[in-house]
Amino acid sequence: MKHSHFFPVFLALVIFYVGLHFYAARWLTRSFGLSHAAAAALRIALLCAAFLSPFTMFLKRQYHTPVLEAFYAVGYAWMGVILVAALVFALSDLAALGLRRWAPAFTHLPRLTLTALGLILAWSVYGGLRNPQLKELELKIPGLPPSLEGFRIAQISDMHVDSGWKLRQFDAIVKKINGAQPDLILITGDLIDPGLTCREDLRESISHFKSRLGIYGSLGNHEYYYGLDKAMGCYEAFGIKLLKNEAADLGDLKLIGLGDVHTERLSAGDVTAILDKAGNGKFRVLLHHQPVYYPEIAAAGAGLTLSGHTHRGQIFPFHVFTRAAYKYFYGKYRINNSFFYVTSGAGTWGPPLRWLAPAEIPVLTLRKE
Repeated sequence: MKHSHFFPVFLALVIFYVGLHFYAARWLTRSFGLSHAAAAALRIALLCAAFLSPFTMFLKRQYHTPVLEAFYAVGYAWMGVILVAALVFALSDLAALGLRRWAPAFTHLPRLTLTALGLILAWSVYGGLRNPQLKELELKIPGLPPSLEGFRIAQISDMHVDSGWKLRQFDAIVKKINGAQPDLILITGDLIDPGLTCREDLRESISHFKSRLGIYGSLGNHEYYYGLDKAMGCYEAFGIKLLKNEAADLGDLKLIGLGDVHTERLSAGDVTAILDKAGNGKFRVLLHHQPVYYPEIAAAGAGLTLSGHTHRGQIFPFHVFTRAAYKYFYGKYRINNSFFYVTSGAGTWGPPLRWLAPAEIPVLTLRKE
């Protein structure tokens, strides 16, 4: 039953993705008056490009070699390039409708469109490659224990370390977080991805983290794709205390970590049962990769919940689809006396691009309201 529901969605996504390439070929042919032979060659080239990204995903799962990293980067980047290109071409077609009526002599729109596309792609590459910025947040929480006044939490989510340049980016993140002097560092899933093999250099980077109470983490969906047992072994090797549907006592703070709810098929009732089992009486912080079941979590009395997963869309116009799928899409939320923060993430997945969704490292300071 599960596969009968999944296949139509998968098929629709494949048709949509391939369709973007044919639309781009048609737009370029029409806009620049390409010959029949040139148009046919362009369609074939873009059809081959459409299969570059899925082929890259398959190959990367089989061969984790730095030699192929440039090829992987191009294959993943193409997904973002064609999405942005199709959006820009569609906006150009809409603009052309108005120009035909109000300025029919204007003939520079195709060249302006390609210039705009180039600028947007350069902006997107910069957004994907630049190191994430610290985002300082204050949460004023009713009934916060006095011992937690001024308590600082640094959150890392959705880093997707799967290549050498991601490792270099992670080194910069370690330095920034250490400079913020957090009491606790929390990783809310998708730290690693296929393409990494628990490399010594990542363990070395993580060993340089400095926080009074150490580093704790929860699982994201990509840890399951990587291989759950293997991923949990990596967390252990990295010195990250992994919480999988369990809790840890840190003085007046109770820290609870969930497995990925969708991958493990955890219902709202399952999540509240885990919270109930963890006990009450302390300020509770929940590590919860996917931002779902927030009203139920608030009703169960969790003080602060930290999530990621959405990447804030990562590349516009994915914002639209992500926001449609997740009511709690990005930012700070409050339900009764429970607080929630959904981060845009510290890294990228797939295309090493970010447009209108900058990466971030939230540093949350707890204050009594």
